[in-house]
Amino acid sequence: MTLSAAERLTSTAARLFQEKGLSRVGINEIIREADVARMSLYNNFQSKEDLAMAAYAAMSQARREAINAATAAAKGPKEAILAIFDLAERLAQAPSFTGCSFINLAAHLGDDDERLTDLVRRHKLGIRLQFEDLVRALGAPDPVMLGRQLLALWDGAIADSFIENDTAPIRAARDAAAKLVEA
Repeated sequence: MTLSAAERLTSTAARLFQEKGLSRVGINEIIREADVARMSLYNNFQSKEDLAMAAYAAMSQARREAINAATAAAKGPKEAILAIFDLAERLAQAPSFTGCSFINLAAHLGDDDERLTDLVRRHKLGIRLQFEDLVRALGAPDPVMLGRQLLALWDGAIADSFIENDTAPIRAARDAAAKLVEA
């Protein structure tokens, strides 16, 4: 199946933004790697920010689908929570792993990037709500707090895994998540 110019631009931008970060990728590089004409870019997106919105939205959707697949395969809510950490470990083993693209994006956004900041917030909220739903199913007394704690473990582990070039932080976070869920 042949991808449209917009699909090629979006997928290429998503890959390049994940590898290098938004500020380190230029329009010319995206156009060249997507193998589209410059007019195709401007016929589909008004600006680099519009393309970034599409690319990060596609990344967010892909991550949600991966989390949903991991949790759906689990036997119960506790196993589903741990499966999310197992997913993080698999992601961290990829040669192109650069940590969390959304944390990286948030760290480099300026005050004028409200749309991208909102996209990052919605992405992180979605993961937190998944954790909350799972701990609620376990009957946890404060699922909101526990959901926040699990997201903090997830985010920290992914960041540390990239910094250390090792999946040990994710395994440690998984162990901590198991203890939190059991408590």
